[in-house]
Amino acid sequence: MDALEFRFAFYAREFDQSVRFYREILGMQYLSGWDRPDGKGALLSAGGTAVIEIYGAAQGKTYRGPAPAAINLALRLASPVVVDNFFVELAGKGVRLSDPPENRSWGHRSFIVSDPDGIRIHIYCEI
Repeated sequence: MDALEFRFAFYAREFDQSVRFYREILGMQYLSGWDRPDGKGALLSAGGTAVIEIYGAAQGKTYRGPAPAAINLALRLASPVVVDNFFVELAGKGVRLSDPPENRSWGHRSFIVSDPDGIRIHIYCEI
């Protein structure tokens, strides 16, 4: 296989809150979106060919499907300094975070943040 793009897609319980989190809190670039009678969605760039695709219920409706469960997303950053600075930036925005960044035995420096639906996002770099 030679995929041209990696896309992580999920249904958000609170669509606007999730889009805001990925766009304004994590700083991902908004690529495009749609709002149709059958539902709405947004595409955000996580860098390179990685895209976060968020689905939401149609206008005036509530998504009643299952919440994302047992899902972890990992985003690799450039260096330990970038990881540490991003942790400080998120803390300054009032985001609840896991423990501060740590060097892990498997060779990563990382911390964890959860999105509004409880998806755990591992922010890491190789050390």
